[in-house]
Amino acid sequence: MLRGNDLATAKKNCQSFWDKEWIGRPFLCVTAPKDDYNPAEMSYDNTYVRRMADAEKGDYTSSPTEYARYIRNIVHYGEAMPFYNADLCPDQCGVFFGGTLVGQPGTTTSWCYSIAEEAAALDLTLDPNNPTYRHMTEGFRKAAEIANGDFFVSVPDYHSNMDTLSALLNPANLCFELMDHPDDVMAALEKVNSYYNEIYENFYRAGNMEELGTVGWQPVYCSGRSAMVQCDFSCMISPDDARKYVVPSIELEVSHLDHCCYHYDGKQALGHLDDILAIQGIDAVQWVPGDGEPRTIEWMDLLKKIQKAGKSVWIYDWTAEEILADRELDPRLTVFSLSLPSQSEAEAFMKKMEQKY
Repeated sequence: MLRGNDLATAKKNCQSFWDKEWIGRPFLCVTAPKDDYNPAEMSYDNTYVRRMADAEKGDYTSSPTEYARYIRNIVHYGEAMPFYNADLCPDQCGVFFGGTLVGQPGTTTSWCYSIAEEAAALDLTLDPNNPTYRHMTEGFRKAAEIANGDFFVSVPDYHSNMDTLSALLNPANLCFELMDHPDDVMAALEKVNSYYNEIYENFYRAGNMEELGTVGWQPVYCSGRSAMVQCDFSCMISPDDARKYVVPSIELEVSHLDHCCYHYDGKQALGHLDDILAIQGIDAVQWVPGDGEPRTIEWMDLLKKIQKAGKSVWIYDWTAEEILADRELDPRLTVFSLSLPSQSEAEAFMKKMEQKY
């Protein structure tokens, strides 16, 4: 049993989330270890570097097989869905276009190392035989076979558009290029953007998402195409440049999706907030204040502004007590992710939420 409530009801509630419909409480993605969990099956290395090392050895089954064992010991409540992350690198789109994939043994995250200083020097042709692209595609296929419908293979964390150019040039060089060769940057960006649909559809098919639907970093299940959209590089440019390079790119990606959530990372990017909130196809926003900043609960005015614009907010860092005490956010436009230490605590929390509303 992976669920603490009915799967059909959970999927119906997820559609209500996208439709901004009231289900009688906020949307909740709550997980906890089962009371009778097997400790031997709870050790699971889900790091990028582990998956990268496995892929380089041609091993596409060890990690998802371990996840299948692990997830048998986790119970899901509310709208939570089990999903496996098969990504190989946060900046994997940069690697698809020729960037160098690097991950050191003993660390957790792999990276795309830059390969040029000028946008005009980049060959932005997607090669289906790119090793990382092939490894990831096969990894998605094998994971979907192992899942066999028991869990989802997560939609990739693409880091597309300007984030891809930032990975290939490094952020500082891309800033210089925006000043020195803006036309070259625009040409490179348009080339990268032209492949978004092809890349998305490749992993959509490989992960059996056409049959099962999509879920992933954005935690809410979608029966069609969904993804997290973002541009972390936007924190380094002006609102005018964001309107020129970032907003049209996000609009293009959103047009390919049925639903999506925007990953809003860092207060340095808040100068673009109104422009991002004006994008019709964005359904929800995940606000990430950044290292050293107060948690999201301290940004209530910002969260309310997002909701006032008709977008839902995804809250991932509140405690159970804070969620139960909340009286400020619009529950119709809020999804809380919460991991609790035991099944009994998760059940008690769900009961309290039902009683509150």
